[in-house]
Amino acid sequence: MIKSLYQNKTLLKTIFCLWLIFIAIVSSLPNIPTQEINIWDEPFRLDYLEHFGVFAILFGLFVLWKSDENGFFSVKKYYLFILGLLLFAVIDEIHQLWISGRSYNPLDLIYNLLGSISGMYFTKFSLRKIIKKIMLTDDTI
Repeated sequence: MIKSLYQNKTLLKTIFCLWLIFIAIVSSLPNIPTQEINIWDEPFRLDYLEHFGVFAILFGLFVLWKSDENGFFSVKKYYLFILGLLLFAVIDEIHQLWISGRSYNPLDLIYNLLGSISGMYFTKFSLRKIIKKIMLTDDTI
């Protein structure tokens, strides 16, 4: 099941594109409230985790879509596309200056970028291990 899903690059591309559109739409909605929790008596905005997670998923989907059948993903091969996605993360935050009830927050931008890089590398390294395990399982059957 996982192997057939992974091999369906058209589906992965579609999910990636839909997620990109989802990010653009949600970040353009006006007046989204932010919630805070206290960690060691200091307020922490939960939307930082949302920013991190949304962009980690985006870059994880990109790695799944663009990696080869052995689970190898070359950062060098796709560096322009990766730079474009990082630029999208920057523009996504800056464009909120023009949306009613929203504002630019440099910490949101940092979490966008941290999520992007973390999602890319986490997926890249996890995928190789999963593919190796699937290949070992297929060989023994």
